[in-house]
Amino acid sequence: MEQIKVQVDWCGKNYASYINDPRICGVVLSTAKTFEKLKQETEEGVKFHIEACVADGDSIPETICKGEYELVYEKRVSAILHEAQQYTTLTALSRVTGIRHAQLSHYANAVSQPRPEQKARIFEGLHRIGESCLALLS
Repeated sequence: MEQIKVQVDWCGKNYASYINDPRICGVVLSTAKTFEKLKQETEEGVKFHIEACVADGDSIPETICKGEYELVYEKRVSAILHEAQQYTTLTALSRVTGIRHAQLSHYANAVSQPRPEQKARIFEGLHRIGESCLALLS
């Protein structure tokens, strides 16, 4: 089964997904208020896009034309930080990671993207916060 990578960001007040895959001839974009709705919109958008490409005579792999593909969603830091704010604050994450609150806010609002080292610190910080919460129950 073919895999098609879908990048997911948080942009202002919506999730946004985009696919830039040469096998399906271009970019497919979707937005939605919730991640579940975004997945639904993206799946419908990809099907419609593939049908349109086939109708236009574009070269699409047969497996994809037959629907033998899987959308693989990859949340970027902005989407992860948006979801994490249900459980913690950027201030708490700043304390744990040592990354300035203002910089975390830029990442959360997709104003800038963190370098790989910063991304690793953010993920490690989220893990530490989660472990600390679990330790409260022990």
